Amino acid sequence: IDPTIKEGLTVKAGDTIVITATSILGKPPPTSVWSKGGKDFKVSEIVHIEKTPTSSTLSVKYATRKDSGEYTITASNPFGTKEESVRVKVLDVPGPPGPIEISNVSSEKVTLNWTPPAEDGGSPIKSYTIEKRETSRLLWTLVAEDVPSCRYVASKLIQGNEYIFRVSAVNQYGIGEPVQAEPVKMVDSFGPPGPPTKPEVTNVTRNTVTIGWKRPADDGGSEITGYFVERKEKKGLRWIRATKKPISDLRHKVTGLNEGIEYEFRVSAENKAGIGPPSDPSQPVLTKDVAYVPGPPSNPRVVDTTKTTASLTWGKPHYDGGLDIIGYIVEHRKKGDENWIKDTTGTALRITEFVVANLQSGERYNFKISAVNAEGVGEPAQVEDVEIKEREMTPDFELDAELRRTLVVRAGVTIRIFVPIKGRPTPEVTWFKGDIPVRGRATVENTDSYTFLLIPDCTKYDAGKYTMCLENVAGKKSGFVNVRVLDSPGPPINLKAREVTKDSVTIQWDMPMIDGGSRITNYIVEKRESTRKAYATV
Repeated sequence: IDPTIKEGLTVKAGDTIVITATSILGKPPPTSVWSKGGKDFKVSEIVHIEKTPTSSTLSVKYATRKDSGEYTITASNPFGTKEESVRVKVLDVPGPPGPIEISNVSSEKVTLNWTPPAEDGGSPIKSYTIEKRETSRLLWTLVAEDVPSCRYVASKLIQGNEYIFRVSAVNQYGIGEPVQAEPVKMVDSFGPPGPPTKPEVTNVTRNTVTIGWKRPADDGGSEITGYFVERKEKKGLRWIRATKKPISDLRHKVTGLNEGIEYEFRVSAENKAGIGPPSDPSQPVLTKDVAYVPGPPSNPRVVDTTKTTASLTWGKPHYDGGLDIIGYIVEHRKKGDENWIKDTTGTALRITEFVVANLQSGERYNFKISAVNAEGVGEPAQVEDVEIKEREMTPDFELDAELRRTLVVRAGVTIRIFVPIKGRPTPEVTWFKGDIPVRGRATVENTDSYTFLLIPDCTKYDAGKYTMCLENVAGKKSGFVNVRVLDSPGPPINLKAREVTKDSVTIQWDMPMIDGGSRITNYIVEKRESTRKAYATV
């Protein structure tokens, strides 16, 4: 095959496809056959094959997109077979899209779905064009163009009319052949919904009743838009609407009832077609204040454990049974045991947290918390499979705002550095000044919650950077506090005589290492004769 077309041949629609194979060699000379998609080409008015002993040229006139595909020449003799193929792409308008599926038919709307065409004409599909006509007419009218996806909702149709829709794909070469749908008549294809389930009473007071129900088994072919609740006195005959507007929930609290009367309730569902038949009436219910035990506490969890304790916390129950919660009961049970052990003795616990003590290290426990109201003890909430062990926590500390800045004190007062710490197990704290652990006059007090460094009667030599290092088995952390002591400066250093004559001397020195917490403003130079003890200011 000519190397220039070996990677693929592209032709425009209407042109002639020409493919030449050369050097067809073999002993005995092979026979050659052109094919596409497993079918051999036969010479016709459109297909022409020109052969020589060592070559074969295939010509296909008036190319269309259906001529796109893989063209193969097969040469064979008694000793073997050899094939060469060329991928041919015909640039043309696309073929028809896949079949149109019609759904969600109503009196004025219909949803059309289709699949992309099997043949894209050698160019990506850009959009789709949708047309319609009434079955009683021959003229097609445009519904929409430049539709980007394979779905479209056709609206503003005339109720009772019968329509045919067709869809065409569009690529850069133009609009292709359409695919046509079956006729569809514009009528509502749904009816009212069936009855909901029999309402169940979930709560009663002297003038309200709360009921719940389940959706109808049959929605009538249209989405349920709401529910209507009706009530009737047991001895009466007339049902009265208890809701002015439809309810979207499957639960409703009926208010405005009279105390001491037996009522029945029923529910009807509504969809686009209207209101369906009512449900069976509920069991008669007498309006009076009824109290229940509370529900389980919310979100129970273990927030901490030690070698012998577990710290629990929880929230109030979502349902209080109609009465105030007066306390909580906490119980525990070791895994494998049968009996629960009550941890809250005497009056019920009023707060929503508790530490269970005297547990065995390494064992696993279950815990349960129950809420209590005047009606009794409610359903418990459980926390299961908690291992009792010392939890590790990396050391941490909190420097207040004054310590995060430089701590400034006057000479003679006491330096106090108090830092809250935390960590588990309690971290070991070491204080350093520079790289040397603090000692001497400095006092360090360490507890499980803070570290306290105290230096009494401070001098300028106590100024500097104090570093604390916290370390336990979970990790380590360090921090520092800069201390500045306001005091007189230290002595200048490296005092040297530079130039000496018979009646003068030039001296030089470096700034003191300690400036006393303030910038050096000036120096005082004094002298004395070596045979005397008193200095005189120069």
